[in-house]
Amino acid sequence: MAQAPPTPPPMSATELRDEARDFIASSAESSHATDSPGRSVETAPQLPAAQDIYQQVFPQLSDLAEQRNFIGIINIAELHDLNGLNDKSYTRLLLIAPLVLAYMALDDLTPAQHALARLPENVSLHPLSHALAALLASTSERKYENTYSRAQELFQMSQQSDFPDPRLGKTVALLVNEFLDAFRRNTFTLVSRAFACLHVTEAQKLLGMGRQEVLSIANNSHWQFDSASGVLRPPNASLPAFVATKPVPPSSVMTFDLVVNGVTSSEVY
Repeated sequence: MAQAPPTPPPMSATELRDEARDFIASSAESSHATDSPGRSVETAPQLPAAQDIYQQVFPQLSDLAEQRNFIGIINIAELHDLNGLNDKSYTRLLLIAPLVLAYMALDDLTPAQHALARLPENVSLHPLSHALAALLASTSERKYENTYSRAQELFQMSQQSDFPDPRLGKTVALLVNEFLDAFRRNTFTLVSRAFACLHVTEAQKLLGMGRQEVLSIANNSHWQFDSASGVLRPPNASLPAFVATKPVPPSSVMTFDLVVNGVTSSEVY
């Protein structure tokens, strides 16, 4: 006899609330004690909409995200995720999503990978988990254009009306933007040290920005721009660097692996 296909994970806010309510209801059955046949004794009244530990902790994480306190997010989320009960609940994403994005904002990718890897199968199959994993994979591999496009996809997902929790959506959107700002700053710093010059179109790919935005940032950082050739030159003549006139191999002098892994895979001028 053929088996029916597995039930998909809850997607909407209503479905997630139903899933959490079912868990609470099943736990509440033990709150009635029977002292004789046909008669039960009620325990002390309970709040009707009790929250699990993930729901209780999330407001703290949201506040810390507003403060850009990534270390605080990591410390609290790690503590309660590793010690939480009902780890197969989809409400666990209230901790995991801010945790992963906080690690990424600090460019600490290995523990972010570990946080996603310890999710049970049902939670790891949730679309939000998939989006986080895709963004993390592109970032780890320094696939710059994919990183920006997947960050945009995650941001847009967080703004949809059927996103599991509007509060989580706001926090995810904020942390995605913080990650992108940090990722661009790190990329800009490393490229300015690793290259003597590069074409403006390559800078656009590496920073995920339009031409005018790149030129504005370069000008504010005292880069020189040759409009005839479209070449940017950072003010680092005293540093060892690549002359980006063709694809280049890793430097034996510099150890900018994060740049080399991504930049040498694209055509530079």
